[in-house]
Amino acid sequence: MMQNNLFLRRLVILTEQDNVAYDEKFHRGVNIIRGQNSSGKSTIIRFIFYILGGCYGDFVPEALRCKLVMAEVEINGQILMLKRYLEKTEDGSKVNRKTPLYIYYGSMAECKNDRKPEKWQKYGYNTTADRRSFSNVLFEIMGLPEFKADSNITMHQILRLIYLDQESPLSSLFFFEIFDKEIIRETVAELLMGLYNENLSSDKLTQIEINKRIDEIKQSIKISLEFLSDPTQQSPTIIKRFISSLSDEIQRITEEVSSLRKSDMTNHKVQSLEYQRLRLEVTKLRSNYVGIDDKIELLKADIEDSNYFIKTLEKKISALDRSIATRTYFDKLHLAYCPECLSKIDEDNVEEGHCRLCKSPIDNSKGKSQAIRIKLELEFQIRESQSLLNNNNKVLQELKTQRKGYKDQLNVAQKQYDTAISHVRSTREEQIDKLIQDKGYKEGEIRQYQTMLEQAEKYEKLVNELKELKTKKDKLDSRIKNAELKIKQKRIQIENVITMNGVYLLKNDQDRQAEFRNATSFKMDFGQNVAYMTDRHVKLSASSSFYLKMTARFALFLASVETETMMYPRLIFSDNMEDKGLEENRSRNFQSTLIKRLADIGNPNYQVIFATSSIAKELDNPEYTIGEYYTEENKSLKIKC
Repeated sequence: MMQNNLFLRRLVILTEQDNVAYDEKFHRGVNIIRGQNSSGKSTIIRFIFYILGGCYGDFVPEALRCKLVMAEVEINGQILMLKRYLEKTEDGSKVNRKTPLYIYYGSMAECKNDRKPEKWQKYGYNTTADRRSFSNVLFEIMGLPEFKADSNITMHQILRLIYLDQESPLSSLFFFEIFDKEIIRETVAELLMGLYNENLSSDKLTQIEINKRIDEIKQSIKISLEFLSDPTQQSPTIIKRFISSLSDEIQRITEEVSSLRKSDMTNHKVQSLEYQRLRLEVTKLRSNYVGIDDKIELLKADIEDSNYFIKTLEKKISALDRSIATRTYFDKLHLAYCPECLSKIDEDNVEEGHCRLCKSPIDNSKGKSQAIRIKLELEFQIRESQSLLNNNNKVLQELKTQRKGYKDQLNVAQKQYDTAISHVRSTREEQIDKLIQDKGYKEGEIRQYQTMLEQAEKYEKLVNELKELKTKKDKLDSRIKNAELKIKQKRIQIENVITMNGVYLLKNDQDRQAEFRNATSFKMDFGQNVAYMTDRHVKLSASSSFYLKMTARFALFLASVETETMMYPRLIFSDNMEDKGLEENRSRNFQSTLIKRLADIGNPNYQVIFATSSIAKELDNPEYTIGEYYTEENKSLKIKC
């Protein structure tokens, strides 16, 4: 199983005059931004948060003089360019927190050489019913599930557990937000720990809908029984028998009246006005019925075409996936012997990303990036076609309902028309009047029974639906229970790894806090937004509280480096490590402890970026440091006055 990775390769910040304010390359492993206090170290970290999709706008005045930030990133082996403008408020004191993100599928070098005006694809912050957000796109590339338009799970929410800032309260495990929800924190944590099950989440939503529908049906059945107290009134079959019997009586009366009129030797023609009216009504209804039927057939043909088109696009996506997999497979094949002299090739001195034979640079990401772009376009066409298909199916159902209505009206009108033809009015004799009166009574009874039949059919439909829902609910409950059991077992394993790393960092702290030195337990409650050892209510100093929070966030990161199944992207970036009065020696000790722990784990696929004003001596070398040592006179952002 491939680990989920997100790495920053290069960060570029431009001023309003398009001058370069910052341009540094980053690498896998540890990246340290060092310098004096107030030299702009944290500003660079906040720009990283912003370009990766963070919702942030409280930049310092120097940063507000910048125009945009760009980053070259690597996501699961794919090279992308991200660009985000700093859209200021009217007074220029803040930046719009939810500005769009532009994505280019390729490296910075490829982007510079690409002259296509549409090379950057723009994505908004929010997801809508017909438009994807940049979070949707980045989630797809990262292999994370895509959430619905009404969901609050965004790239910003993911970064709240990746970015360790110095502005959030010590009590907040996540990057602090005023309007925060427990369910969002729990969902983000489960997602990053690899515990989020999209099918389980969907089943739980379905479970809620089913339970709600069952309650609604039970209430409707209760109301129906108040009007259908007699069991015979609850059976559509029995009511139909009553209607059939009354219809036979009406037919008998109609025939008897017809016979009496014939015997009266009076032969009057049907009144022309009534006859014509009925004929025109039947003609109109028949025309409407035929028209609706034609529309239904045309719509069925459109639906069939849409289904075929969607299947064709899905086959193309499948072919693209196979193409990407094939390219990835051949990328891993290496020559062990030179084809010219058959000597064994020395692979130890070959840099990553270079040919093992001629040592030339190789970039295999371009083809994959183009394939992903085509795949995203095809998926967009599928969603558009699916939306049209769903709309056509809805219209089809509406047309079928209209056709049934026209058919019922046509049957009634046709029956009246046939009666008008077969019955010839004669003199109003007493016997005929009595028969017609009886017929009217029975027709009234039929209307009453038809109303009762509608209620009985509704009641029967509700009873059958309730039975089906209960069966579906039992199966769903069992499936949810089994899935939750598997997730619970997996959670225990991951939490044990987090605890182990947390205890390691606490025990290796300098001797400032007895509770840390004697730590045997370490826990994080993402729902309650806290980290603690044994007692969550224990009182610590400000510096130790910050150390505990820092331990929690790095323990989660270390667990992801150590645990393949976690979806945490093996990236963490942090503001000044000397925050909240943390002593310089204590900060340097944490830095050294962190590097040692990463070396012990032995997995090179990670990236740590942090700012410090007191770097550990053994780390102050180009293997770890990024850029210059910044001072008040030589700040991180090079902005000319």
